[in-house]
Amino acid sequence: MRRVVALLAGVTMAGALLTGCGSSGTLVVGVRQGQPGLVTPLPDGKVSGFDIAVAQYVAHRLGYRDDQIVYTGAPEQADLVLGTMGSPGLRNVAGPYLVTSTDILVRTGDLSIRRLRDLARRRVCSTSVSAERLIRAFGGKWKEAFLAEANVPAACAPLLADGRIDAIVADAPVLAGLAAQHPGRFRFSGRPLTTERYGIGTRSAARREQVNDALRHMFDDGAWKRAVIDYLGVLATRYTTPPALPRPPR
Repeated sequence: MRRVVALLAGVTMAGALLTGCGSSGTLVVGVRQGQPGLVTPLPDGKVSGFDIAVAQYVAHRLGYRDDQIVYTGAPEQADLVLGTMGSPGLRNVAGPYLVTSTDILVRTGDLSIRRLRDLARRRVCSTSVSAERLIRAFGGKWKEAFLAEANVPAACAPLLADGRIDAIVADAPVLAGLAAQHPGRFRFSGRPLTTERYGIGTRSAARREQVNDALRHMFDDGAWKRAVIDYLGVLATRYTTPPALPRPPR
């Protein structure tokens, strides 16, 4: 029987709840929930992670202070939305600010899983989006027998740690975040499964170009590389150079 794993992982709102987007000199930023490495809630109520570092840099270039940035898990309420560029809800998308992949995370001592086909008879935890490649490869019966479907990747980590599943399939930055939360317990295994491009959805073409300009500055002044080292850990050797951005309009 397919299991659905739930985790209530709300994103802390930095500041008061708004009645309107971008009002009162604030910038509302939509970020992804339950994805350590990208967005990690901190004990003091703030959030940290690679997506947060990108969002803060862009917001500063747009003229906003830290106390004017509000993070939300509801993208429909946001002025900027960080996410996968193929997401249907993203419009006027700037970036990419990261080109990454979907990968496999296993327990450190498990050497039996090296590639996609090794998951054919293994228990896997993944979100419905990240599991699409697996379901295409192995079919509906595999899904029913071996897939623990999670609403966020963070829900999978306890299952892998205690042996209830054999692998987590998710975006590599998130897997790096999960591995950092369980030092020495997990490792990356095998080759990447798919390529993912992260962009920033905006409300207009003009704002998109402003965000692209902010990303160019981030790439050029070293802040992007520092964020990769600070928040993506073991992936720093994989992401040595920023992705290419579209040329600015003449």
